[in-house]
Amino acid sequence: MIFVDRNRVKVPDILIDETKKGKRETKKNTQFANDGDFDKMTYSAYSEPDVKDALIELFKGKCAYCESRFLHVYSGDVEHFRPKGEIEEATPNKKPGYYWLAADWTNLLLSCRNCNQKLKHLIFGKLEKETMGKMNQFPLDNGFKHIQSHKTYTKNITAEEQNRLLINPCIEKPENYFKYESVGVIKPKVTTGKDFQMAEKSIAIYVLQRMPLVQAREKVYIEITAQMQRVLEAVTNLNDSMSKPDFKDKRVVFDKVLKREMIRLKKFTNDDEEYAGMARQIVNDFINTFKPLY
Repeated sequence: MIFVDRNRVKVPDILIDETKKGKRETKKNTQFANDGDFDKMTYSAYSEPDVKDALIELFKGKCAYCESRFLHVYSGDVEHFRPKGEIEEATPNKKPGYYWLAADWTNLLLSCRNCNQKLKHLIFGKLEKETMGKMNQFPLDNGFKHIQSHKTYTKNITAEEQNRLLINPCIEKPENYFKYESVGVIKPKVTTGKDFQMAEKSIAIYVLQRMPLVQAREKVYIEITAQMQRVLEAVTNLNDSMSKPDFKDKRVVFDKVLKREMIRLKKFTNDDEEYAGMARQIVNDFINTFKPLY
């Protein structure tokens, strides 16, 4: 997971124009809420093609949570960070959800079905498959009550945000919460406190330890390690050339080779690359360790 700046993509007009579907739908559902007719609410503005296209552009075709590319096999889910219809952890009633945010751009993310939907997954370190996936989950800390009315949202949102336990890649910087191991495993970066709670909950609810995902990250981890070795070989060749009589001529060549291999290494950290969050940890650690060599 990496931080994604929502400002880099224009908000679709269908969600913010007062005359278009998003605002009209929100107004209608708000009136149903005022009347207590929650079962009459409908949601479709968020699923309009313009919204999906904007989210694909924003998240560069990757799942906001696991960073996997999937558009070649699946069109993707428009995911509501705060669930629109009901909230699994809400008490005493799961309904309503955050209905007034159903067409709110800041509440929408692009997700793969494995992170978003309830499916059977084999988790790293487990022997049996479990049914997991975000769906309507939105856990809060300290037994804090979910906001279930548009009337109290503005007043209580600051307190709810302080008790939120899921990491939002458009708000938090995930690199402050996660660390990655060589086998592709993701873990909380710290072992105590609120940051640990948020990392642990996010890993579980987004199913970030499912075996195919761990294996996919491990494959990229191996590719990065191999590229780091090429960088080290280029550094060694450059250093060895300094003792040769034709050093000045060879230096130009070895400098080019080193720069080329460094560009290839840093490419893994680009926003549009799969598992850039993991790559940035590995590559940055490598560069900081071996910076004196080049």
